[in-house]
Amino acid sequence: MSRSKQKRGRAQLERVLFRLRKDLGIKTLDEVKRSEIERVLALTKGDKVLTAALLGIGKTTVYRSLEQ
Repeated sequence: MSRSKQKRGRAQLERVLFRLRKDLGIKTLDEVKRSEIERVLALTKGDKVLTAALLGIGKTTVYRSLEQ
C-alpha cells in the first residue's frame, strides 16, 4: 500500500472516530485532563501550584495543559 493511501485511510479513520466520539459524548483523555485541571484551577482561584498539588501532578503539567 502506498503512503498516500495510508494517509488517506488514516485521515478517514480519524474523521470516523471524531464523529463517533461526538455522537456518543466521549471525551479523549487529554480533554478530560484539561477539563479537570481547569475545574481545580477555578476552585483554587488560579493557584497553579496548589492545583498541581491537589491533582498529584507537577506544576509544569498544569502550565503545559493551559498552553494547548
